[in-house]
Amino acid sequence: MKRRRTRKPAPESGPPDRDDGAADEPQRPEPEVDEPQADEPAAAEPVGEPIAEDQPPAEPADEPDEHVIDLLVDEMVLARAQMDAGLASMAEGTLRQRIAVREADEPGADDELDALRTLLAEALWRQGRVASARAALDAVRAGSPQRRLPIAALIEAEALAAAGEPDRAAGAVERVVSAIGVDQAHELRTGVGGRVTWPLPSELQPAVAPAPRPPWSNRGAARVEPDAASPLGGERTAAARRLLEEARVAYVSGDLARGDSEMSIAVRLDPALATDGVAILEPTLGGQPSHERLLLYGDLLRAAGRRVEASQAYDRAADRRS
Repeated sequence: MKRRRTRKPAPESGPPDRDDGAADEPQRPEPEVDEPQADEPAAAEPVGEPIAEDQPPAEPADEPDEHVIDLLVDEMVLARAQMDAGLASMAEGTLRQRIAVREADEPGADDELDALRTLLAEALWRQGRVASARAALDAVRAGSPQRRLPIAALIEAEALAAAGEPDRAAGAVERVVSAIGVDQAHELRTGVGGRVTWPLPSELQPAVAPAPRPPWSNRGAARVEPDAASPLGGERTAAARRLLEEARVAYVSGDLARGDSEMSIAVRLDPALATDGVAILEPTLGGQPSHERLLLYGDLLRAAGRRVEASQAYDRAADRRS
């Protein structure tokens, strides 16, 4: 693009006006100015603020904090998940490591250590190591709530049976069944063998065959359930308890015949009172009871479920009769 250079017109000839006595100053040439041609567009000015060279670079925006969600709260939850997955040996290692850390940090037993040791006993029991499971369970404090858990009583029952104590093992089985029921006890010990005889759950019990009916009976008639509660059951129990108290009073007064009569009727009205009847009758037997009293004593023992002792009482009654 061509530019035309123009000069400003020179001033008219003649000396310039100046004051008297002023020194002659040399004339300075005027600077040349480039004027754009008529058809040349003006240069566009830059838009925006100029960027300073010495300005520091902008810092990057802060990244958001990472949030990590731990699905396993602690080692105890991890060990429970491992046992549910069938990894009892891995759960044992997890629990032993956590117990060692807790014992090193804070010597002495507490609720967390009791829970860890109970879970360790379960992991050992599920591996078939009953003796080690009992040792881990014995380390739990006697007054800890973990001692009252059904799994603790179950492990104790299996350990007692393995140690040759069937009577104490049977008592532990009764505690487990009374606490959670037969079905829950069977589910709790699923997949683990043992020496204790447990009652069968309802799904494994044989079906009761219906009573045979003659061909001429009405098959559409409603069946009467034998286990249906009788409306007179409460009255019979109340009458039986009243007679039991009368027998107690008669024994205290020394009237043994009347006491035996009231006791025999009370137990026939409600056999569930047989245990209380045994406790009332035993102190009155003496050294040489009659065969009638021994028979009554044997009936009470048999109703209470103590069949071996009942047989012994019957044998003594037979010896007295002869």
